[in-house]
Order: sequence, then C-alpha cells, then structure tokens
Amino acid sequence: MYEKVCEILLNYVEEPEGGLTPETRFIDDLAMNSLDIMTMVGDLEDEFDITIETPELRNLFTIRDLVKFLEGKV
Repeated sequence: MYEKVCEILLNYVEEPEGGLTPETRFIDDLAMNSLDIMTMVGDLEDEFDITIETPELRNLFTIRDLVKFLEGKV
C-alpha cells in the first residue's frame, strides 16, 4: 500500500531530497496545493476502487496518515 501511494504521489510532485518517508507532509514538505491533492485523491479512488469524501481528508497530513486511512477503506 505504502509503495503504491508513493508511486501515485510522485505523479504530482518531484521526489524531495532524501526521498519520501511515512512522515513526509503533503503541504509542508511537498508544497502540494488543493488541486494537486484532489487530483491525487481521484487517482487513489480509481486505484483502490473506493470513494474518499472531502471531509475525510481533513486529518490526513502525512503519507502515513493517508496509508493508514486507505488500509481502513479497502
């Protein structure tokens, strides 16, 4: 799951120096904006055949948060 999330994420951002880690923050570390995040969410929904509601995103700040959330959905 973690590897697939990172693969999808790298479609929207350049890999930071030191690479991606579970603690990598979408906004602070990767400078993602809301459009980047919503587009990535669409790819995640397609990949894992799930629906992610916008309010569910409010507490997802790191790759670890996202992976944990996705594991609970699939």
